[in-house]
Amino acid sequence: MRFLLLGCALAFVGSAVRGDDEAAKKELKALEGTWTVVAAEHDGAPLDRVVGGEMVIKENNFHVKTKSGTELKGDLVLNPTKKPKHIDYVHQDGPLKDKKWEGVYELKGATLKICYAEADSEKERPTEFKTLKNSKLLYLELQREKK
Repeated sequence: MRFLLLGCALAFVGSAVRGDDEAAKKELKALEGTWTVVAAEHDGAPLDRVVGGEMVIKENNFHVKTKSGTELKGDLVLNPTKKPKHIDYVHQDGPLKDKKWEGVYELKGATLKICYAEADSEKERPTEFKTLKNSKLLYLELQREKK
């Protein structure tokens, strides 16, 4: 569960860009910055211990830091040509090295919504922004920190 939190504590983009390269680069630029988790849900239940965690996105990299101090780093891979838009977090090191969370995202103003499947769940990428009991999905809502 700690790794799930970390992953959900949120992670982002990678060395590979899927779909339209220019569209993906534009999306990555729009996602750059520091984000704070304001709401989280796992398997249909609130995941309050993740709230307050932070994710920094710079270029095609993510760095997640939980309230407990756990850190995750990796690459983000975006495909903004899909509906909903696709996001994959590929972890670079630690116990999650080379693990990937496949998800969907939506950016509206200063709010970022992400829903993704647990890495080892063999679940397919979600198609909406909600979780259900035993779905093995995680939903996060983040707010961009003001500069």
